Amino acid sequence: MDIEEISSFKKVEIEWIDSKSGPNEWEYIEDLNPLPPVQSITVGFLVDDSPDYKTVASTISDSQVHGRITIPKACILNVKEI
Repeated sequence: MDIEEISSFKKVEIEWIDSKSGPNEWEYIEDLNPLPPVQSITVGFLVDDSPDYKTVASTISDSQVHGRITIPKACILNVKEI
């Protein structure tokens, strides 16, 4: 893949809601604090634009990608091409 083909991947900023986990230990029910989801922003190359999800890679070379993340469509608040 040459630089022109690499450049053909859309660069996007995705604003989305991510899950959040608590500590990995026992917690007393009366001591529980709220654990709301986290609003996140991911920036990268759109390598898969499925109707159900979007997959973004942070880096693309002539034959490989690195740092992929798949975000379910139900979690996406906004997608902006950059």
